[in-house]
Amino acid sequence: MAEEHLTIFPASLALRALRSTSYKNTAYAVAELIDNSFDAQATEIGVVLLVEDDERGSPHTVAVLDNGRGMAEETLRRSIQYGFSGQDSALDKPLGKFGVGLVAASFSQCSDLTVMSWQGSEVANGSVSSTGIRVVEGEEIDNDLPTPRHRSLPGWASAAFVGMATPIADMKSGSLVVWRGVEPSWKRAQTLADNLADLCGRIYRNFIGDRRLTISINVYSLSKGQVVNTRVVPAVDPTFLTNWAERSLSEHGFSGDKTLFVPYTGAAGDSGLNQAGEYEPELITVIGRDGKDVGCFLLTASYRNPNVLDDARYDDPGDAPYGHLAKRLQGVSILRSQREIDLDPSWLRLSRTVDRWVSVSLDFDPDLDATFGITNDKQKAHRLADAASLPLADINERIRVLKEEVGQDESTLQCLLVAQKIKTKLNAMQRLVQDQRKGKRSPGRGSTSDPSHAPTPELRIAGMRLADGGHAMPQDRSSAIDFADEVAEAYQESTSDGEPARKVRPPIVIQNNLNVDFATAPNEVSSKIFDVKLSPAHMIVLLNAQHPLYENLSRLLRDDDRGPDEPEPTIHDALEALRGLLVSYARAQVEAEAKQRNEFERCALSWGEVAWRLFQDPDA
Repeated sequence: MAEEHLTIFPASLALRALRSTSYKNTAYAVAELIDNSFDAQATEIGVVLLVEDDERGSPHTVAVLDNGRGMAEETLRRSIQYGFSGQDSALDKPLGKFGVGLVAASFSQCSDLTVMSWQGSEVANGSVSSTGIRVVEGEEIDNDLPTPRHRSLPGWASAAFVGMATPIADMKSGSLVVWRGVEPSWKRAQTLADNLADLCGRIYRNFIGDRRLTISINVYSLSKGQVVNTRVVPAVDPTFLTNWAERSLSEHGFSGDKTLFVPYTGAAGDSGLNQAGEYEPELITVIGRDGKDVGCFLLTASYRNPNVLDDARYDDPGDAPYGHLAKRLQGVSILRSQREIDLDPSWLRLSRTVDRWVSVSLDFDPDLDATFGITNDKQKAHRLADAASLPLADINERIRVLKEEVGQDESTLQCLLVAQKIKTKLNAMQRLVQDQRKGKRSPGRGSTSDPSHAPTPELRIAGMRLADGGHAMPQDRSSAIDFADEVAEAYQESTSDGEPARKVRPPIVIQNNLNVDFATAPNEVSSKIFDVKLSPAHMIVLLNAQHPLYENLSRLLRDDDRGPDEPEPTIHDALEALRGLLVSYARAQVEAEAKQRNEFERCALSWGEVAWRLFQDPDA
């Protein structure tokens, strides 16, 4: 009996496994094709999303065209071989690296891959070299690489790739990759186009900004036989040190020399501004244990332009369109050879307003791929990402331990040293942003870094709910503006934001007509967790700063302007405070003498009734 021919990697199983490759989304997979085009010295790249009816349809085909140098027939044949890299050795810093991008990216999104390429005048003659793979569920795939054959370009190609400077028929060389049977991350073609434009504008911002690369994205309706939406991708800079074609920037005056962020030049070793007055990122060399250079990277840091605060249209810049844009682009931008790998938000605590106004980008040499832990799909620097969520104090301690250990993990130490630089710059810039807001906060917003009270909108809503039903209080029907002196007197020895509360809180209370507020009693000597003070117009909850529960409780009550080194409250913190309050009340009721227990029960009932009113309609 003849022995059955077996392979280590059956083609059908291998290709199906590639379909589960962990690309974040369709846009990241398309970026792999753009990398290949750029490495092929393309200056123009067009992306077309084909739909059956109109721009609202789901794209079933994605095509990427470039005007690169094209591929000879043998290179084209091997282009669909997993692990093959046809890079020109003359390329100094290719974007591609592992030789898996084309096949892995394609079959993570589609079931039918076609690659066409030409050199010379082939495309003008109507026939170009073509190869491809198709995966059909339940069918085996031939493990042999197919031989390219000549075929015509798709009939829709000339009409679909409009807007490129060079029509496809006039391209002396180039390549066209077509994905059929696409299962995109976004079902609507227009949504996919929007996300693709945002991502490509960010990933390739340096090449687009230097005019080395133009990327266009079209949505093409097969039923209409025309492009229904087209755009040229702008450079998108998450450091906001340059301006681009973004309405929320241009309409608010951020054009020319006035950028949304300004460079941070305050750290020791930062080269700051050069002789021409231009910002130069800090060049940092990574040194190995043997004293030799491992590689180098550029570190750019930026924070909110103080001019942002001068926009009188908004109480808080975060409410402005450019504030929402800054929030959408939060994170540390990790680039490899000027091509972004990741915009990692885990370096920041996104719940804090201050963190949307700081930015760091790191552009490293490919020699540091192993040091930073670059993945095959070029979507993550894992070693750096492992340190992203660590507080600076923990990073410093780990560096100390690793330096003292014999035979330490050198890559881990190098990554921690880089993370130390990033965190140091972020913390310094966060303090600058916090300082910008001092004295400029609108009293109507009630924003403060003091832990003893919630933001004003929350206080106003809570007060309205408490007054709506239940036993009426005189304060529910009074206006704080009519009792200015009494409102101030009620704060007595309490504090807010480290200052006498009677100085800083009454203007907020009066302007917003609050009937509930928080402050801190710093010198309370009793065991009370809180006390209550009344004016004719409002009620003040005074937290006892001497109580053991104060630190935990105050961290939960304060708003999102925490200091850069302060840990974010956790669910554990909240549970600990809640359990402590409930258990301590229950134990106090049990320990009370019999004649007092009825009073405890009555208080618990009244407390429950008030809580019922406060929480019964959270969306009111």
